[in-house]
Amino acid sequence: MNISGNTPPGAGEPPGIQDIIDVEGSEDYSDFMRSIAREIVQRQLTVPAIIFLESIKPLSFLGNQLLIFANPVVSLVVRTGNYYKFVRMIEDRENVEKLTVAIEEENAKEVERRRLLKEERRREGGGFFRRLFRRNKKDHSNKEVDSGGR
Repeated sequence: MNISGNTPPGAGEPPGIQDIIDVEGSEDYSDFMRSIAREIVQRQLTVPAIIFLESIKPLSFLGNQLLIFANPVVSLVVRTGNYYKFVRMIEDRENVEKLTVAIEEENAKEVERRRLLKEERRREGGGFFRRLFRRNKKDHSNKEVDSGGR
């Protein structure tokens, strides 16, 4: 161990320690939050996720410590780098609020996308019953009439 302070970062530390410790404390979580929000909205878990985040916000630091304690079990299922990044992120209540806002924004984008898709389908003459009735009208107009007028 070099006490002079001239050691390169990561030297003499166990492997993976950089995943756990954010030395500078200025990590940007915005991209990570957007990817989490995208996954939550894709799986249609927006409301449960927001309720969960709002309920754990006062206990975010304790939740952080619980997740660190549960790491040996959770690491069997989750990649360690992202797990520790999530643990560091929820340590701060502001980040929990930012994650909630990111989920709400992503959900708003998804709702708008679905609305535009629905309008586009309507403009194309979309619904099943419209196509069904349109097809029947065409079939009636093309039928040959027999001598009895039927």
